[in-house]
Amino acid sequence: MKKILKDINDSKKIFKDMGMSKWREVGMGSLKKGDRFRIYSKSGRPLELGGEETLIVQSDACMIDGAWAVEIRPTAL
Repeated sequence: MKKILKDINDSKKIFKDMGMSKWREVGMGSLKKGDRFRIYSKSGRPLELGGEETLIVQSDACMIDGAWAVEIRPTAL
């Protein structure tokens, strides 16, 4: 089952794993297949999927109905 995540511009922050325990804030449109990332609400709470905070991009970002979207999966799968 595919899980698609769309950027809905609701003040969530996306952080990409840059390696060596470093995370950098990025836009959804810059995510590429294989990237590891996390999403946080503006209150600082992490988005979880399947009990995991870190997600893996399964497809390069693309536009769907005028918003950036990526196919994702939790790192535990």
